[in-house]
Amino acid sequence: MRTLGLFVVALSMVFSFAVAGFASGEHPGGHGDVVVGEIVKAEGAFVTVKDDHGKSHKFHVDKSTHLKGKIKAGAKVEVEATDGGHAISMTVKE
Repeated sequence: MRTLGLFVVALSMVFSFAVAGFASGEHPGGHGDVVVGEIVKAEGAFVTVKDDHGKSHKFHVDKSTHLKGKIKAGAKVEVEATDGGHAISMTVKE
């Protein structure tokens, strides 16, 4: 009976962490915010995009980011990113 109780507590903790991870927007394969704009700076693992309203957004890009097209300053892009600023995908627009 004690083992069952410990199992239920452990399962509850795992579920709590999973819900918190998904709520944070940092989960792989998830859908985040979309920003459309022009790359003003691409340096190292970070790309800065200025949107159509003039606001700058800094995104972290790594091997998990789905890149489509040549990422360079001046390119028009659509970026899907987590709330934490990690780029899930970056697509160059024609």
